[in-house]
Amino acid sequence: MPKNRKDRDEYHNSLNLAPVREPNALHLFTAGVKHKFDPSVPISHRTHSHIALVTVFNGRAVTSKTRAAGRRVNEETIVGWSTFLALVKAHKKLQKGWPISKVVLYTTSQLIVKNLMSTNSKPLGSQLSIAVSLAFDAIATDFPEVDIE
Repeated sequence: MPKNRKDRDEYHNSLNLAPVREPNALHLFTAGVKHKFDPSVPISHRTHSHIALVTVFNGRAVTSKTRAAGRRVNEETIVGWSTFLALVKAHKKLQKGWPISKVVLYTTSQLIVKNLMSTNSKPLGSQLSIAVSLAFDAIATDFPEVDIE
């Protein structure tokens, strides 16, 4: 993705976003990439995992971010953090008064998100599980008129 604003706007406009042109719906696409490590490569030269988020509103990509997820993380952590960041982004846009009636979250693993939301599997709860649950709850409580899918 280009770094300067002008090139980034052109990049966003060129994306094919026909399926998400639903009016007043915020679409959050999350993904994670876990790189395989080659033990023969020195630690300082090894790559790490990344999380990605693309936010689409009214058929236009409004933001796209890639963040480092760490060197030794599992898939639950990658999916959980990308989901958490997406929900925080949605909450911020709602707070700013964007006319959003529905938030749609796309993830690489629905099962992981479902497990993070479940209180049965972790009676004490992990920090990530608590963060994701609270992010969902914040949108549902602060903006009850907004549907979450």
